[in-house]
Amino acid sequence: MKLYLIFLILLLPFIWGCGDKVQVRGKVTYEEDGSPVTFGVVKFTGEKTQAVGRINKDGTYVLGEVKPGEGITPGQYKVTVGDTTTGGGSDYAPMVYHVAPMYEQPATSGLTCEVTKRMTYDIKVRKPRDDEQPPPRVQTFAPARRLPPGGLDSGN
Repeated sequence: MKLYLIFLILLLPFIWGCGDKVQVRGKVTYEEDGSPVTFGVVKFTGEKTQAVGRINKDGTYVLGEVKPGEGITPGQYKVTVGDTTTGGGSDYAPMVYHVAPMYEQPATSGLTCEVTKRMTYDIKVRKPRDDEQPPPRVQTFAPARRLPPGGLDSGN
């Protein structure tokens, strides 16, 4: 009897739906020319969970809630495409958006997906316009300090 109860307790999470994740995969391309977005992250954000898929060089992604490719719990999701900028680091390289910045936030991306079963969800995004690029960072330097005549050891 005890062995039966232990087995039942171990089985309960699977009975109550912890094993019901489904695989979602797709491809992210530019709507202007159909070329693939070659890096970044696709994120599905729902009420209770979220899943992330890294964009590969060919534009494809596979979602996972914890581990890459493990799938996602069925439900309604807002979809974002992010981490698609380059530059902007401490090397003063200019930051450049490779996807319109609107796709980085669930409230502005306009992308939603209802996941019910294993599926392919392809995403078309717009390239950023020139006016959507961040302004270039200007590297500033403090003015050089003038040395007194005769150098630093001039009698002080």
